[in-house]
Amino acid sequence: MIDIDVKTLFLFSAATNIFIISLFATYIKLYKVKSPLINIFMLARVIGIIFLTMLSLRSGLPKPIGIIANTTIVLFVIFYEIYCISIIERKFDSKHFKKFLLIPLFLSVFLSFFSTSSVSNRMTAVSLSAAIIYAFIAYTLFTEKGKTKIQKVSAYLITLISLVLLMRSLGAFLDVGAAMTSTKYMLVIPLGFFLILNFIIPLLLLFILKEVDNKIIENDNIKLRDLNKSKDKFFSIIAHDLRGPFGGLQQIGELLWLNKNKISEEKREKLTKALYQNSKDTFALLDNLLKWASANAGLISYAPSKINLHKIVQNNISLFNAQIRLKNLKLACNFESDLFVYADFDMTDTVIRNLISNAIKFTPNGGEIEIVLDNIDKTNNSCTIAIMDNGIGINKDAQLKVFEIDATVSTLGTNNENGTGLGLKLCKEFLTINKGTIWIESNENKGTSVFISLPIENK
Repeated sequence: MIDIDVKTLFLFSAATNIFIISLFATYIKLYKVKSPLINIFMLARVIGIIFLTMLSLRSGLPKPIGIIANTTIVLFVIFYEIYCISIIERKFDSKHFKKFLLIPLFLSVFLSFFSTSSVSNRMTAVSLSAAIIYAFIAYTLFTEKGKTKIQKVSAYLITLISLVLLMRSLGAFLDVGAAMTSTKYMLVIPLGFFLILNFIIPLLLLFILKEVDNKIIENDNIKLRDLNKSKDKFFSIIAHDLRGPFGGLQQIGELLWLNKNKISEEKREKLTKALYQNSKDTFALLDNLLKWASANAGLISYAPSKINLHKIVQNNISLFNAQIRLKNLKLACNFESDLFVYADFDMTDTVIRNLISNAIKFTPNGGEIEIVLDNIDKTNNSCTIAIMDNGIGINKDAQLKVFEIDATVSTLGTNNENGTGLGLKLCKEFLTINKGTIWIESNENKGTSVFISLPIENK
């Protein structure tokens, strides 16, 4: 026999949990932590305090409902706490959480059959059930990839707790007349170890939080360095591309100004046309660059709503009527007028305008461009349209680079129109913001099909 008051042990454990909650509250306040998992963990400790206090103040609860409630609370408190440790590095997923709640729920239903059994049998079943939960989480920590170093250390601690609870279960099974407040070695020593080890779990959780935060910061820094390198390279390419058009504008301007009395009308007309085309291409480059930079800086507001995609396409076709007539193209929108998508109007309008402009630019005189509905995916609530042309196409190497930020693919159009090398990158950026996708299917000298998908309702 051991001279320990088990009720006092429960009360001391409850007081310690109050300190742990205060510690976590301070941590949340100082580091401004916002995580559902932390809230779940603190809730578990609060429920645990209530449960331990009730155990210390009286020998038992009214049967059998009180016993069922009692065992259910214990299992859920245990599950909540160690679930937080095992899942902390992930983004909280309510579906995942609900799925794993079936474990304590199943065990609590199993324990309800022991509500009228002896104390010894109930202690055996409860300790065994708690050991199973700990063992399951330990297995998860040991086997799943991507766990932090402290989580791996936690796996050993949780395994030890599982073994301690198995020992208590065995002690209760062997002691037929055991009571909740029994002071026998096989029951008190495992209980003492369990309560002590259980105090270490919150400290491990704090260390894991810190380790995960450091890992996130380190990954963010790596991504930021890579992004800055890509942007530096990208802007150096853009600066190079701008130098050419501006140089051309300057040269044409000098010719028109310095030789204004010596230039024939025919040559003046050619220079004026070149000046117009050059300034239009330069404006297109600057416009796309400004929109791309604004999107990356978070200056463009994302305001999704239900919009008519057919109407946006038709409006942009009207916008390019002059160019369509100039190249004698056939351009048609062949899908129904009631196709609605859930996206930002301005971003979607910019994407469609860029894609139609590209199709016109790279389709030869007398060619055809068709905009069709490719697919409606009811499973993912999205639709896909395709802008198809019979133009010059895109080679395989260029197809891999057109969406990359640090690569420039700029090809002259069929009438020597300059490409900005930025339009498709901007399209991808805007579609990503709108939870959409873009991809290309193309063969050189046979044409190009650009596919874009957008959600048809708010996801």
